[in-house]
Amino acid sequence: MEEQGQESESHDAPQVSDDQAQKDEQERQREQQQAAKLLECEKLFTQPDSIMEPGILDVLRRYLDLGGSAQNGVDFLIDKYIGYGQMASLVCSWIAKADQANGETSSPNQADEVTHMQALIADKFDPDKVDALLRTRRGPPKWLTPLIADRAGRELIYTLSARYKNCQLLKYAMQRILMAGHDDEVASVGSRLAGYFEVFHNLMVKRLEEMLHVDDARMQVLSKELMDICCSSQHTYAHAQQLLKELGAQPQGARFKRLSQDMEVYAAEKLSHPIAWKMHQFFLGSHTSVADAEVAVLVADLLAADKGHTRSLIPKLHKLYCTPSQVHQIPPMELLQHPKVFEILVQGLFEPSQRLPVETQRTYVQLLATAASAVDQRQGGGSLDVAEVPAQVAALQGAITLAKQANEGHRFSPAELLQAAQPLQVPCAAMGLLYSMEQTLLDRRIWSTALDMLPAPAFLSLMLVLVPLHPLMHTKIVGIMAAVLVAMGSKTDYGTGFLDLVVYLLQQGCVGPVLAMISHWASSGSADPLLVRHFIFKTLAVCGPPYSKYFTSVLLRLMLRCGIKRGRIKDDIELKQLQQFWAFASDANFSPPLGQQEAAMLQQLGSIR
Repeated sequence: MEEQGQESESHDAPQVSDDQAQKDEQERQREQQQAAKLLECEKLFTQPDSIMEPGILDVLRRYLDLGGSAQNGVDFLIDKYIGYGQMASLVCSWIAKADQANGETSSPNQADEVTHMQALIADKFDPDKVDALLRTRRGPPKWLTPLIADRAGRELIYTLSARYKNCQLLKYAMQRILMAGHDDEVASVGSRLAGYFEVFHNLMVKRLEEMLHVDDARMQVLSKELMDICCSSQHTYAHAQQLLKELGAQPQGARFKRLSQDMEVYAAEKLSHPIAWKMHQFFLGSHTSVADAEVAVLVADLLAADKGHTRSLIPKLHKLYCTPSQVHQIPPMELLQHPKVFEILVQGLFEPSQRLPVETQRTYVQLLATAASAVDQRQGGGSLDVAEVPAQVAALQGAITLAKQANEGHRFSPAELLQAAQPLQVPCAAMGLLYSMEQTLLDRRIWSTALDMLPAPAFLSLMLVLVPLHPLMHTKIVGIMAAVLVAMGSKTDYGTGFLDLVVYLLQQGCVGPVLAMISHWASSGSADPLLVRHFIFKTLAVCGPPYSKYFTSVLLRLMLRCGIKRGRIKDDIELKQLQQFWAFASDANFSPPLGQQEAAMLQQLGSIR
């Protein structure tokens, strides 16, 4: 028995020894793994600016759980702090302050740390990997919510979405952005996101709903946004046009009908291809007859034709709309009353470089007068009213005569200008005169000699008649004046006359466009300081306090441009105007305050006494 027990003990001893060795090996491997993990954490700590990494607290907790020294971890983080990010932010803030001191505004595209981060992410972005992340986590990543909450983060999403249209995570992010109420922001991105049809459709519907209840200024903004996103591709364009045609046929649908017409023009210009005009006939209503469809094809051909081939199509339309003896034989006026048709007819009649034969001119005038004044209510059971056509014909003929006289340098007497007001009350006639003036005055050849410049004062006198008659044309006139000031160069005598007209537009309430135009012209480098000075004092002569912050800022910047300084103001009236301007502006509490250069200019004005 004793021998058996000794044998058993001799067999168990090696087994106990093997188990201990295995445990020792496992402990050694565990210590090695722990040491490796500690080393990994320490490598992260020793990276430059490691304390600024978003997940550094998690790394520090893991380091302490592994048995690392808290003091060592803190020392690592302190020693390796350099401050690259903070220094970049500081430099960017210095640049912004320097721009503000110089009276400049920082460009939204100015390079800063956020811009570089966006560029890095855009370069490294892999749509397949982020989509895989979305699938494996069964939900969006946690970082998406704060990214959407940040303006720069949303801009990054817009940029990536335009590049990777099939990325599911980006589609989800776009929906979240819309749900968060950033419609205006998405609309400003425009056609870059039109490839996301659901995003495009939801945004378009919201904008169309808003158009029912906005003023004309907001209407123009919405129209531009919609045309930009809807004309990015043929399928978005066709979808939008079909929807607009249906809305235009409803009560209060005039705005949608006009938007549809403007969208055709925009699409044709953007695509530089007649396909937009050729699609015109596809959006006719179901009630359209075969004969009316043929008229629509003819109108589409006119819209698609280049400038040299429109004249052959005008007589065909004139025969259809102006010669039938029975009213019911006249096609729907809606087909003819397209903004582009009006533009073609006006340009054909008032082009100063060509003279139409008498019969051709009569054809143009009758067709344009019919399009402008006929009221067609036949679709709703009413009648076609053409009673105003003769008055329109007379006004157009009068405007043609005025344009011809102005181009010949005729000096209009006060009695002639009084008579000119009658035809110029008609919008089509006024637009024709504006077109003739624009074509004449923007031809640099007329500014070469005194004889060639004779049309300038003639058109100026007619504009003084036209401006109070048509407030809706003020923005168009401001645009023409901006181009004329550049075209005429340093012709100071005529420049003062055109600037007097600009000040008259300011008096008539066209403040924003005038100030924006003058600011751009004065800062372009081509403006004569004497002309800028003339505008300043003419403006102060007709505009008294209170002044807005924008008005004050513009005038102060103009004063800087033309060098208004102490000792140079000799005229008592000008001194009084400047003192009145200074007295109000120095006491006003503008928010936000004036820039440093503007404030310095204002302080300098206080010494001009």
